[in-house]
Amino acid sequence: MLTAAEAANQLGVKVGTLYAYVSRGWLKSYRRRVGRQALYRRSDIEALRGLVAPERGRRARSVPDASSWVTVAQPKSAAGISLPGVIVTESAISSIIEKHLAYRGYPIEEVVAHASFEETCLLLWKGERPGGSEVADLRAAIAAAKLPAAVSATIAALGDDAPPLLRLSAMMPSLAAFEHRGDPLSRPERARRIIAMLPLPLARKPGASVSAEGGMAERLLKTVAGTSASDWERAAMNQILVACAEHEMNASTFAARVVASTGADLYASVLAALCSLSGPIHGGACDRIERMFADLEAGRKLDDLLDAFTRERRLPPGFGHHIYPDGDPRAVLLRETAAAIERHKGRTLYASALRVEQAVWKRERLRPNLDFYLTVCVRMLGFRRGMPAAIFAVGRCAGWIAHILEQYENNRLIRPRMRYRGVPVRHWETRA
Repeated sequence: MLTAAEAANQLGVKVGTLYAYVSRGWLKSYRRRVGRQALYRRSDIEALRGLVAPERGRRARSVPDASSWVTVAQPKSAAGISLPGVIVTESAISSIIEKHLAYRGYPIEEVVAHASFEETCLLLWKGERPGGSEVADLRAAIAAAKLPAAVSATIAALGDDAPPLLRLSAMMPSLAAFEHRGDPLSRPERARRIIAMLPLPLARKPGASVSAEGGMAERLLKTVAGTSASDWERAAMNQILVACAEHEMNASTFAARVVASTGADLYASVLAALCSLSGPIHGGACDRIERMFADLEAGRKLDDLLDAFTRERRLPPGFGHHIYPDGDPRAVLLRETAAAIERHKGRTLYASALRVEQAVWKRERLRPNLDFYLTVCVRMLGFRRGMPAAIFAVGRCAGWIAHILEQYENNRLIRPRMRYRGVPVRHWETRA
């Protein structure tokens, strides 16, 4: 057994960093029977040292050695069960500790209640709360954004029936090509351009005027939903975007970091995240939730729908989250947002959502996740069908960009390994 000072010395880190490893679940500490001093197993420290040991004179903070990364063949417990939630890297962007989500140390509840989406973007990208002038500049960029003619032509070629996520994805290589023909932007400038352009491929009213003070919330409401963007609508839209902005190492964020680790630019890395989000198990959850509500509106009984999910051995869409078995805190926040929207618009969708939530809890003991009340809020605000997943992408792009920038800071190529399970080695012999 080692003391904290001895263990930190073995790892080449500060004692405070050692305590952070314990809080993240990377390391277990033990207490003496007498006194309160924490001790650490030497074998645990030696195993952890392989992940954080200095390399070429500097600490490899971005990613541990490739052999330790999560792969298709996940490590198993002593009982032979695959272990979920394997740690794959370090990040200072967000944390989920004891089921509590925080952005740069700020609890999600406080950020949703008090921060604008623009403030959240800059907080995630830079690490600290931004000054008023920085926020104003980003809002002004969003309000003034216009698609270059070549990019607009690319989006138009997709047709009016192209899915919203596909339109966002198509914009990224078009923006990259447009920038390639002019002066290259710095990474912060490129980040601002991507965020500012995101609403434009989704726009139903591309010519709607937007004030700089309204920022992203007003832009989405006026040009995409076609509403007046009243104060309460902007407040609700802002809360939705902030709740979606970041969530540690989900599949789309991991995809963005893998591509960024190759040295690819922000456009390519964000495109990778969007492609990952398009999968039915990730961003496609919103589409399934919309179908469920459409079936209910068409007269199908809720019990029949839930029975069908049970027969097909599927969870009801928008319910259950392996990180939050007792309930997703973001869903709780957006349920409150939905209640506020209902007081103004009186939409029946909120009442239907509560009925679904109660029925699923009674049958399955499952709570809703972010996707469920995100879909409810977005549709209640007047956005057309298919838009909840795209609104999620607009919000989450703030976190994707933060992770891409962090990956660039101290990069190592992310190259996982797989465990081979095919036929044994054999030899190619000439046939007679």
